[in-house]
Amino acid sequence: MIWIIRDGRIQEIPASEVDRESAANYLGIFTFEELLEHPFIFKNERDLFLDQRNDKYAKFESGEGWDFIRLNLLHYEDITADFERVSIYMRKGIMFFVTERALPVMKIIGRFSSDETKKVTFTKLLYYFMDQMTEKDSDYLDQIEQEIAELEDDLMKEIRKSCVKEISALRKKLMILKHYYEQLFEVVDEIQENENQIIDPGFMRYFKIFDNRLDRLYHSVLSLRDYVTQVREAYQAEVDISLNSIMKLFTVIAAIFMPLTLVVGWYGMNLRMPEFSWNYGYPFVILICFIISVSSLIYFKKNNWF
Repeated sequence: MIWIIRDGRIQEIPASEVDRESAANYLGIFTFEELLEHPFIFKNERDLFLDQRNDKYAKFESGEGWDFIRLNLLHYEDITADFERVSIYMRKGIMFFVTERALPVMKIIGRFSSDETKKVTFTKLLYYFMDQMTEKDSDYLDQIEQEIAELEDDLMKEIRKSCVKEISALRKKLMILKHYYEQLFEVVDEIQENENQIIDPGFMRYFKIFDNRLDRLYHSVLSLRDYVTQVREAYQAEVDISLNSIMKLFTVIAAIFMPLTLVVGWYGMNLRMPEFSWNYGYPFVILICFIISVSSLIYFKKNNWF
């Protein structure tokens, strides 16, 4: 779909009315399939998009009189899924988006253009689109923090085998977000350099504000990553304590049976002992073993060995 921007408002027009040689400002939103055949897009521009189609990283490129921005949209329902890729091409009088699904981009642009208090420009559209990309990120990070806190509380109550998987899943999400914001930092830095002067220099302070927000989100991710590390260490400490308790129990049992083993081994020798001819010899040995076991238990308990 193609729109023309007149007096700060956008109006949809058919492709046949587009004149790229005129002084008008045109906005387009296309899917990759539409990109292959649409007459509005020149071959060199089409080739640029197709070359970047399978690239997984956000980036900024500029050429003679044009800027190219590649962005990734997060799927909050499943952040580990593949990003939805959106590419933006800007030059004097031209701005168009190429994406796998046009509807999400059209919704964002539609929300901005429907506000009659705002005059539509390419710079404002770019800023608003990037702002909307990260609009829900703070809420999503709060959700992750809540998940970590709940996991920490659960670990204080009981040790579950699934905790390892949950910690691993949280670390993976945070790693994805860390790389995501690092790439956005690079894109915003390049935008602020504005080599081709396509972006309105008077609007740069808004991109600076956006850059500051990215910085806060990025450091929030780093803090959450440290939080997850602390929870993992606490989990490992609980596992070690549990293992130490089991080993201590085994040590106590072994210590109790060591003297009994000695008694059994002593009377198991093929030697004639006086006790063998005594009528109470067998009960006496049983009593000795019982006394040794009880005495050992009392001693260990007194010294808090278990």
